[in-house]
Amino acid sequence: MSSVDPSTRLFFDASCLIAAAASPSGGSGFLWSLAERGLLRAIVSQVVLLETERNLIDKFPTAALARHQAQIVVGAPEIAAVPRLDVTPRRYPSINVKDEHVVAAAISSRASIILTLDQPLATEINQSLQGILALSPGKFITTLLPSHPSFAILRQDDRGKQ
Repeated sequence: MSSVDPSTRLFFDASCLIAAAASPSGGSGFLWSLAERGLLRAIVSQVVLLETERNLIDKFPTAALARHQAQIVVGAPEIAAVPRLDVTPRRYPSINVKDEHVVAAAISSRASIILTLDQPLATEINQSLQGILALSPGKFITTLLPSHPSFAILRQDDRGKQ
């Protein structure tokens, strides 16, 4: 993938949703805000949403859970279906079984990129030859976002926050 635009489909895994809720001004929060504004397309799955909420409840102040819930309402992400994974042989054998649902949902939703802060998962995805790219939010922002047709405006908006 060499460029992104408002039709670019980004699958947010739980690590990025947690980061966006915990730190809305960080990379994950910034990308989520772009999706809220219609500049990118956010995709999640019910499994990812449940994992996010469970982690926010267990590990963060209640304000983070409330922020996450508001982000989901405002962002109105597409909810991807998770195909059945209890098949033999495994559908994605090169992906850790605990993360297979992320890849399955992203592929079923036709996402072009999986955003994750889980580096081992990103490596597995990028080596799996599944035709989908996994990047951290920071890597996406520095390598692909500059190709967005509204990048100049995004940079101005970002500078205005400082």
